[in-house]
Amino acid sequence: MLSPSPTQPPAAAPESEKKKVGTTPLRKRTGQTPFALALKAIFRPIFKLLFYLIQFVRHHALLTVIAIALLLVSTSLTGYFTTGLWPFGIGHDQFNFHVNGTSGGGEQVKNWVYHLREGNAAGMSIDEKSMSQPPNPSTLIGQYSPAKGALVWNSITVMSVTPEQDTSIDSFVEIDVTANGPGGPQKGFLIWHFVTFAQNGGILASVDLVGSQLRPALSQ
Repeated sequence: MLSPSPTQPPAAAPESEKKKVGTTPLRKRTGQTPFALALKAIFRPIFKLLFYLIQFVRHHALLTVIAIALLLVSTSLTGYFTTGLWPFGIGHDQFNFHVNGTSGGGEQVKNWVYHLREGNAAGMSIDEKSMSQPPNPSTLIGQYSPAKGALVWNSITVMSVTPEQDTSIDSFVEIDVTANGPGGPQKGFLIWHFVTFAQNGGILASVDLVGSQLRPALSQ
């Protein structure tokens, strides 16, 4: 048998035996879908702004600190002149009713409540000088003042403050109390209604006890 020469190239395969390679369509990557492109168009400017802002802060630290300090000061002053409160409750006084740029007579309410707590009849009489029918300080002190041992005051809370059309201001103050009776301690509350006027630094027009309750302390 005759064998082909080693230097002779092998015979070409028939055309029908050649492997046919088909073309596969390229799929779009996830980042090239319309939804992803829309998200990029929205968030890319934001990320760029944050990037440049961080770069600015890194290279201008002192200027940034000054700008933040001015922002905090302006925000604090705006909040104080609008609501009468400093940030984080600093210097908060619940008796500053802050009605029409004034304390709304809250200072007079505060004085009367504190004088009752201290058993100061003379101070209560001064507080009631603008009332047409003031209550008897000695009677109230004997019934409700901790100074006379009648009740123990646990907390004082301004419940509500409402300006009225006649320029008066209605406020309600709740005092949580404890009384020691023959059957043991009793928990309760006193609710006082005050009518004040904001003019002339605040006027206390009337005060009334509109609600009170005592009940035995609940045991766990």
